[in-house]
Amino acid sequence: MKLHDVLLAGLLGLSTAASAQTLSPDGYGKIGFGQRLSAVERQLGQRAAPRPADPACSMVTFKRYPDVRFMVENGVITRADANRIVRNSAGITARMSVKDAQRHRPALKVGPHKYDENGQYLTLAQGKNKALIFEASKGKLQRMRAGIKPAVEYVETCG
Repeated sequence: MKLHDVLLAGLLGLSTAASAQTLSPDGYGKIGFGQRLSAVERQLGQRAAPRPADPACSMVTFKRYPDVRFMVENGVITRADANRIVRNSAGITARMSVKDAQRHRPALKVGPHKYDENGQYLTLAQGKNKALIFEASKGKLQRMRAGIKPAVEYVETCG
């Protein structure tokens, strides 16, 4: 195998691994909602940053997952937030409009945004206690979050 082929295979492997993370109502990557932060840190072999400032509710990140922040409530990971549309279990992409997303996933419930008069929340529930929520403004998808209730329903994040 030529050096070029080895390098190309390595780069393709890295991009595939990076893009393989999927945000769902159950979790993101190897992190499942409802897991203790300490168990996730052991599983990943890395510590969350910053260290949770408020034990009741803090937001943390992991180097392994740079596209999302995780909500930790009383030591348990309850939600993940992405400041853009990332690969997700609903198959909704950043290129979709709100109407496209509704056509793609008719079960999406659309409601008004708390702070943006031109905005909406698009919620795809999974059972009674989990959801995937997209935020839109002027018909365009902006960001998303997923997790367990009630944390996933909070309009604001914490700490």
